[in-house]
Amino acid sequence: MSLRIHAGLFKGRVLKSPKSKTTRPTQGVLRQAVFNICQGKVSQASFLDLFAGSGAMGLEALSRGASRAVFVEQDRGASLCIRENISLLHLEEKALLISSDLFIALERLGKKKAPFDLIYVDPPYGNPTFLTKVLDGVQQQNLLSKEGTIFIEDSSHDAEIQYESDALKKVDVRRFGIARLYQFKVLS
Repeated sequence: MSLRIHAGLFKGRVLKSPKSKTTRPTQGVLRQAVFNICQGKVSQASFLDLFAGSGAMGLEALSRGASRAVFVEQDRGASLCIRENISLLHLEEKALLISSDLFIALERLGKKKAPFDLIYVDPPYGNPTFLTKVLDGVQQQNLLSKEGTIFIEDSSHDAEIQYESDALKKVDVRRFGIARLYQFKVLS
């Protein structure tokens, strides 16, 4: 399967995909849907790509005008693939790859006190309890800006995420084939 950038400066460019059984590329239609939903907010946005895989989501954000993208990926093969894709597009100045455990990375990012406008979370499917921990971690480290949005991709075959918080609100859920896309925003 070939991964391509859908729009912006790098439209049509082919990305490398990790040769790992633990990563699954986000469907093209789902990537386009995310950027259609937040199209007015991508330009100059800061983007956080958690469980980044190939880095396609963050690279798409940079192609569409995001000011920076941070990629968090623990899998060694996927991290190497992200590094190659960043280099292929000459985006070293705008991209940061953190190859570590997710919660260590969240803590490290929290210490920088530079929240993100858009956060995309694409963990392995089938663990809603883990997704709750990820949302808690993002919230505890104050990683989402006041006008920001968190998108979470999960399997449409799993039970819907039931997440309640004093700071985050689920604002939308959509289905795209085998995937379900959630949107969370900061409560005002």
